[in-house]
Amino acid sequence: MFERRSAPRTLLNETGSISVDEHRSLPCIVYDRSAGGVRVALPDAEIVPDSFILSIDASSEILVCRAIWRKAEEIGATTDIPETARSGRANVWRELEPT
Repeated sequence: MFERRSAPRTLLNETGSISVDEHRSLPCIVYDRSAGGVRVALPDAEIVPDSFILSIDASSEILVCRAIWRKAEEIGATTDIPETARSGRANVWRELEPT
């Protein structure tokens, strides 16, 4: 099988949450991660917007993500937007606003 990823992935299987907007987040499982992306699973993945904020519980990381593909309960996303500082989600939401 041909590998299309530009960087190897690391299996995580960690809990996290996806912030859908400034007031609502959804629990998820972060299955794996590479230098430029993540694969997450959650029920009703279709309600997650194309751009979202992912918090990984084990590492306390906050990543700004953009969905690349979707299945019923999985999302593959890039994290090519620079990682944000761990303080203040308000600044993160400004990064997601259209210019």
